Amino acid sequence: MSLSFKPLSIGSLSVEVPVLLAPMAGYTDSCFRRIAREHGAGVVFTEMISAAGLVRHAAKTLALLEFDEREQPLGVQIFGADPSEMAEGARIAQDAGASLIDINMGCPAQKVCRIGAGASLLRSPERVARILEAVRRAVSCALTVKIRLGWDPENITASEIAKIAEACGADAVTVHPRVRSQGFAGLADWSWVARLKAERKIPIVGNGDVASAPRAFELLAQGACDAVMIGRASRGNPWIFSGIRSLLRGQPPVSPSPAERCAVMEKHLQAICERYAADAAANRVRILFPHYVKGLPGAAAFRRALGNFEPSRTGELLNLLRTILDAV
Repeated sequence: MSLSFKPLSIGSLSVEVPVLLAPMAGYTDSCFRRIAREHGAGVVFTEMISAAGLVRHAAKTLALLEFDEREQPLGVQIFGADPSEMAEGARIAQDAGASLIDINMGCPAQKVCRIGAGASLLRSPERVARILEAVRRAVSCALTVKIRLGWDPENITASEIAKIAEACGADAVTVHPRVRSQGFAGLADWSWVARLKAERKIPIVGNGDVASAPRAFELLAQGACDAVMIGRASRGNPWIFSGIRSLLRGQPPVSPSPAERCAVMEKHLQAICERYAADAAANRVRILFPHYVKGLPGAAAFRRALGNFEPSRTGELLNLLRTILDAV
């Protein structure tokens, strides 16, 4: 079955394919985003960025805004609890080239919730409204909100927060249908995504447990959401985006050949080594690259080699990688 689809409108932003790369701390840097865009992601997002850090012009925070034009349309996700600070952070991100500003209202991390940001905002509808009104006044680009269902099962506030977001000028809402207390445990309740889509006029993006291209296509075909956002399933698997795109065009998804898999990994590896100093590059490669070989024969040997990886030993790692993929 094919699905007739048209570009998704998020405010003034036209998104060619209704499939988005989720913001993921430690993963969605410029190198990762470029790979995702090349494989069909309609919009890619930065890692979650502190609005306070942007306002203070902290060097490490500003570095998270660096991007390549090939990543556009680029979404910048910011977090914080102070309306004026969030507005200024959003303005800085827009001036840096963001096509879209996303407000994080779903992060379950204690260090984020402790300052009243992330999922903690789900308990403060009035603060949500103040933040969104301030940010909407500050930027003209597309504005979205990413939420969870609520703080815990006894406090489900997604409908109220989505209503506030629409009233305050947000152009779309992304819903991860778990409560904060779940973290990433249990199953995402997609019936809530469909419910919010029925309640709101702005696009509703669904995120959570979309682990394959057929699952994403199924959700879009059922009308459960206006777009899907892919997070953890994209780690080491940018082909999930091209697979969804193929299904939307009525074509079967094609698994990458060993040569194609190796070419993408080599490209990603070289991009990281060019972008970062040696220690930072090594750390990022150790985090990212086990996902590329997960489940393959020889994956354990590859992970061991990653433990000793240095940019100067890229050739050794690539030779091992080719040996592993030749056996697939």
